[in-house]
Amino acid sequence: MATTDQRHRPTITDMARDVQLAEALAHWPGEERAQACRERLRDYIQLLADPAQSQVRRMPTSRARDVAEQSIRYARRLPADGRHCDPGARLALLAGAVRHLMQYAGTPR
Repeated sequence: MATTDQRHRPTITDMARDVQLAEALAHWPGEERAQACRERLRDYIQLLADPAQSQVRRMPTSRARDVAEQSIRYARRLPADGRHCDPGARLALLAGAVRHLMQYAGTPR
C-alpha cells in the first residue's frame, strides 16, 4: 500500500481531494490516473474503517446507527469485490465509501 507506508500517511485533505478526483475521473476510468486513484481509495477504506466503526459504536441504538454499520460493512467488502464491475462505477462506489467513512470517523470533509 503505497499511501499507507511510513513515509507518507494520507491526510484528510488528501482523501477528500482523491474523492473529488475519482468523481471527475469516473467518466474516464481506464486512464492511468483513475487506476492510481482507485488504489488510493482502497487504502483509505482500510485506514478509515476501524475509526469509523469505533465512532458508530458510540451512537445510540437507532436506525441511523444501523445504516452506518451497514455502510461500514459494505465499505470493508468493496475493495475485494469488483472483478466484473464497470470501472467508472467502481471508482464512484469507492469514492462514496470513502466519503461515508470520513463522515462516520468524524473527520472534516
